[in-house]
Amino acid sequence: MTVQDSRQIGTQASGDTPGTRFWAFLKKRGLWIPIAALVIWTVAPLLIAVSVSLKDRAEVFADPSLIPADPTLEAYVRTLSRPGFRDAFFNSVVVGIGVLVLTLVLAVPSAYALARFRLRLRHLLLLFILLPRLVPTLGLMVPLYRLAASLGVLNSRLTLIVVLTGTILPFSTWLMAGFFENIPVELEEAASVDGASAWQTIRRIVLPLALPAVITTGALAFREAWIEFDLVLALTTNADARTLPYELFLLSEVTGIPDLPVEASFAILTTIPLLILYMVFERQVIGGLTSGALR
Repeated sequence: MTVQDSRQIGTQASGDTPGTRFWAFLKKRGLWIPIAALVIWTVAPLLIAVSVSLKDRAEVFADPSLIPADPTLEAYVRTLSRPGFRDAFFNSVVVGIGVLVLTLVLAVPSAYALARFRLRLRHLLLLFILLPRLVPTLGLMVPLYRLAASLGVLNSRLTLIVVLTGTILPFSTWLMAGFFENIPVELEEAASVDGASAWQTIRRIVLPLALPAVITTGALAFREAWIEFDLVLALTTNADARTLPYELFLLSEVTGIPDLPVEASFAILTTIPLLILYMVFERQVIGGLTSGALR
């Protein structure tokens, strides 16, 4: 028996066959395949939008390549010079911050009560809290429009703040309740033994420990308000409270021919604040989501 035959017999005996090596490779490296697909799926549209925004209107149709032949910032200048963009940006900031604050004011005490008070059928109650999130916003447009019109509160930023808070509040309450459950109740009991009131315990112990969940909830609330289109379309009929997604929808000219570089630059400028928000609070958002998901 030759040395090569001995190696082949040893390889077959140990199970180290080409098929085994292939599956072992998939176990080690296979996780990168869906990650790479997700990255391409996410980044590719953004790269295309950046490429289109750096071209002039004629080059978009004449040259489909990703790298512009003669990059220009003209589309960004035209977008920033539009009064509609500036007004919509201001409205989006006001509505986003308003939804963020109102969501936290309502979600924090509600979630704390659900986490600490041992109510009957508590988990079923948490499930019912999430049910409103299953209703598509398209199904709410007509009822909310009729209600706002009858009350005379159309074209109001305050109306948008209240309505959009209602759409994100169920999930925010559910998320923060899960985080409060992970905070040891013994810490609060020790604080009460030391003479701290319930408000002092929440303010000095619970909220500092729950800061990742608070930041996560605030970031998600701001994002929901920033990107909402359907309800803004239903509740605004003029530019008084129009936000960025609605203004982007109105960019097409009267002839119906879209100005693609301006639309792409508008979309990128709309996305930048959200990217900055997530980059600043990335760790807190990830920590809040994972902790709130552990029940």
